[in-house]
Amino acid sequence: MFNLLRSMAITNLRKNRALYVPFALATVMVTVVLYVTNALAATPEFAHLEGGSAMAKTLGFGFVIVQIVSLVVILYANAFVMKNRAKEFGLYGILGLDRKNIQLLSLIELVVFAALSIGLGLILGVIFHAASFAILLKLIQYDIGIKYSFQFGSIIAVLLTMMAIFVLVFFLNAAKIYMSRPLELLKEKKKGEKKGRAVTIRAIIGLGLLGYAYYMSQSIESPVKALLYFFLAVLLVVVSTYILFDAGSIALLSILQKNKKLFYKPTNFISISNLQFRMRKNAAGLASVCILSTMVLVTMATTVALQRGTTARLDSNYPTDYSAVAYFVLEKDMDQYPPIVQKIKEQTKGQLKDEKTFLNVLRFGQRTENGFDFANVNSGDSPAAMFTLVSVDQYNKMFGTNYTVGEKEMIVGHIKGDVKNISEVKTYSVVYNATITVKEMIDGTPYAKVMPQLPYVADNQYVGIVKDPMQYLNPVAGQAMYYFTWNTNTPFELRDAEWAAYKNVKSQYKADAMALSSKNEEAKTLYAFMGSLLLVGALLSIAFFIGAVLVIYYKQISEGYEDRDRFVILQKLGIDQKTIKKSINRQVLIVFFLPLVTAFIHTAFAFKMYRKIIELFGVDGSVTLNATIVIGAIFVVVYLIVYQITSRSYYRIIKR
Repeated sequence: MFNLLRSMAITNLRKNRALYVPFALATVMVTVVLYVTNALAATPEFAHLEGGSAMAKTLGFGFVIVQIVSLVVILYANAFVMKNRAKEFGLYGILGLDRKNIQLLSLIELVVFAALSIGLGLILGVIFHAASFAILLKLIQYDIGIKYSFQFGSIIAVLLTMMAIFVLVFFLNAAKIYMSRPLELLKEKKKGEKKGRAVTIRAIIGLGLLGYAYYMSQSIESPVKALLYFFLAVLLVVVSTYILFDAGSIALLSILQKNKKLFYKPTNFISISNLQFRMRKNAAGLASVCILSTMVLVTMATTVALQRGTTARLDSNYPTDYSAVAYFVLEKDMDQYPPIVQKIKEQTKGQLKDEKTFLNVLRFGQRTENGFDFANVNSGDSPAAMFTLVSVDQYNKMFGTNYTVGEKEMIVGHIKGDVKNISEVKTYSVVYNATITVKEMIDGTPYAKVMPQLPYVADNQYVGIVKDPMQYLNPVAGQAMYYFTWNTNTPFELRDAEWAAYKNVKSQYKADAMALSSKNEEAKTLYAFMGSLLLVGALLSIAFFIGAVLVIYYKQISEGYEDRDRFVILQKLGIDQKTIKKSINRQVLIVFFLPLVTAFIHTAFAFKMYRKIIELFGVDGSVTLNATIVIGAIFVVVYLIVYQITSRSYYRIIKR
């Protein structure tokens, strides 16, 4: 009996290839995306890169999201196949094949289909991962510190995931076969889909989850908290999107159907009725396209923003070739550092130039009615402002100005932020508590170009020119910083030896409280991280976009076969071709652009959160906004091209 069922299973797969080819495409697609995501997360070099561990964890979370999408896509595809084969299974029952044998037949078919589809998906996933890896590394044109490696563990992870999904598919199919009578299966294809239970409750739950995710993304001000809660927000958006596309579509179509003036027009009647006929499957497909599209938009926007901000960040953090900064609390400790730095400079292989020395104190503040308050505010508290406090004598010497300030006065230079005019600053320290009057507001950009910008995140940044910055020092909130910066004309090929000599002197003097930096060395680290991020972002975006395109294509092909018979009947009833074509256009437009619009809404609400996260890497929010707009525009153009191609396939099937 088993041999007979095995033979029947293979024959059935061949005869029903019109149903199984789209199903296979969907399965291959999710397998490829799963492998690429997991293989990138398992890249061993991430452990040695700046920010690499965070990137690996993010990719690991992305793998979970892709698993959820994969489950929904495969269940959606399987439901289409089972509905169209229900009549066939019903005939088997009438001809004497019992339910257990039909279930066994279904199992054999599913095992053969899954083995071929998953196997092909893994092969294509490995090829795509390797080929795209090589192409993108060539495009980056510099060593980013990571290399392609085949990830056997990712093969196992994907196999386990897909096995779990197909085991669930089998039990769902077996339960359907067991619960249905042969005559019911014969009529299954002609049945519309049930609305499901508790539509209103599900819709409210979906709105609640989505509303909470949106609220979270808008209310979090701290970049660190944004990073921690980003994954939770993403998970809530994914779950709520599937719920709302299901329950929401049912509610919306029901409202449209009750509007008699709207519903009983031929074009609207046909398109609304067709959508209602398979609204729950539509919901699964549309939600999957929406989630994948959102992933493409957010992934590419963040990647491009970080890449675009790399050079600006490097120049901002390291405006000179070399810098040394000593951290101290007591002013008397300053004297030990100039001799050490001088010994370091003596190791220069060329000539020194642009030498500068300056002292500053960093303070963070929260917004008040007239200015800012420094009380108990640290860098990790998501401060409203960051003040770099310098002495008036030092500022005048650096820029040739002749400013004067009193004991309780400050000249404030605006560097960044919306608050460009303030009248007072309240300061608190161990030795000095006072309300400082802002004597004058000036442009702080010239100082920002000379002063290395620390990677702290604040909405507003200022340089504060005061009588004595050490008065403002609060050891609880930070330390004073004594800077030494200089450039050299050393040939590029001697820079490595020069840097090694610098570090050797620092090590000899055991100057642990002093940080020594080289712009050249920091550039290597930064470009390695940003290059690897670009590689990962591009690979994931391509994989997600291919996934979205294949889901769209699958929807058009599978629904084309379902709709063809109904449109033939409508033509026989006297509905003209113009009305039918108009209704098809309306239906296709809804199916295509509802997920796109929703994806842009998700991205808009997520923007504040991922902008905050990107600011942790020193990238300005305007760069992130511009990147998001450009990526969004490109995505719309490509999406429209996909719409044109796949809608033509749908029309061709309908016209057969």
